[in-house]
Amino acid sequence: MEWPLTFKCNNNCISCIIDTRMTCWLGQQSKAKLFEIIDKIPETEIFGVTGGEPTLREDFVDILAYARKKHPNKFIFVVSNGRKFSGKDFVDKISKHKLEPIRFGIALYSHKPEVHDSITQFKGSWNETVNGIKKLLEKGFKVELRILVEKINYKHLKKTAEFIVKNFKGLERVVFINLKYTGNAFINRRKVFVRYSKAAPFVEKAAETLLRANFEVMLFHFPLCIMDKKYWHLAEGITKQETELTLIEACEICKVKEKCPKIWKSYIPLAGEEEFNPII
Repeated sequence: MEWPLTFKCNNNCISCIIDTRMTCWLGQQSKAKLFEIIDKIPETEIFGVTGGEPTLREDFVDILAYARKKHPNKFIFVVSNGRKFSGKDFVDKISKHKLEPIRFGIALYSHKPEVHDSITQFKGSWNETVNGIKKLLEKGFKVELRILVEKINYKHLKKTAEFIVKNFKGLERVVFINLKYTGNAFINRRKVFVRYSKAAPFVEKAAETLLRANFEVMLFHFPLCIMDKKYWHLAEGITKQETELTLIEACEICKVKEKCPKIWKSYIPLAGEEEFNPII
């Protein structure tokens, strides 16, 4: 279960799947209502905390603490841009609560501050995100680094991977993610769109750099036919609701279609189907 705690955000990413022009019209659930929702989460599901930027809620820590009290063994996953964690006392405040098992998924777009900040549209966001990741790691929290692959950053992914190896010891894993072209990502498609097959070789080189340094790597939404077979095991399986994904007619004869993560439905209108070739 994924639940947005708020639609407010201190970034305005050009590749956000939400149309951020509309977020000013969207409210947020009260703490009492969120507690009711948490009460009803099935024990077999994780509690995924999303946004907007969930850390902007003043009661963010209270919500996590309640979820842990209500579900002592449930896995909690927090998706964040990481900026608030760079604050002087924020991570310390979280550390006072026994929240494990919990993982923080933090988006970092590049090793270059100017590239990251051009995507977030907030000068200084790279510095805060990097410092936030370091503070979480220093306190022993599990951190998943998330890199959205887009036109602005894909050619430099190997350098980004080298930066990660040098600066983020202790990461639980690094995930490369192909864009879902909705919201800002669709509005800004001329700035962010890149074909899967064009980006794949750069992603593979970055993944290899991380694997050689003993980092865990995953590839989300990379159809197997556009990847070197060597990296299929990093990409296999569906990670989103199937209503958002598709296969084309040619995929029907593919012998690995059951393992394929499939294609974002929002990708096909922009890219067509020509780059997808069934494995037979």
